[in-house]
Amino acid sequence: MPSTTFVDEQVVEELSKINGDSEESIFPEHDFYLACIRLGLRLEDLKYLSYIDVLKIFICLSKPKNKKERKATQADIDRLLA
Repeated sequence: MPSTTFVDEQVVEELSKINGDSEESIFPEHDFYLACIRLGLRLEDLKYLSYIDVLKIFICLSKPKNKKERKATQADIDRLLA
């Protein structure tokens, strides 16, 4: 168990639940921030975009594309890392 000296009680409680079967989001606002970071949005971007604008961006990205997907080969990975 990591040291929880400088962490508030809510975080300690949630850390103890991490291995549970709960599908419910523990910190929904932080899930949103994480999704924004993964998308490449910066804090500066979020100052000018509304919550709805960001959600519309997520929806646009999640639309299924007609492109045929294929599994990456070792050659693809080698090219990427070269």
